[in-house]
Amino acid sequence: MTPTARRARLLEFLKFRVLAAQDSFFAPFGTADAPDAQAFRHWLSSCWPEALALDDADLGAVLQQARMLYVN
Repeated sequence: MTPTARRARLLEFLKFRVLAAQDSFFAPFGTADAPDAQAFRHWLSSCWPEALALDDADLGAVLQQARMLYVN
């Protein structure tokens, strides 16, 4: 699977979690300007291990995109 496809699948996976929790979803994963990819990677390891194939830059980009798309 390509990194683009993995990012898209991860974004879809995050959709309802972010919609339900809004900004509080992001609290454990750093700030919008400085996402903590390691903390996000640790959380993903238990619930969406497929995403662990993405590098830290991709994980940070997905977090930023999820915040932009799903937080009011």
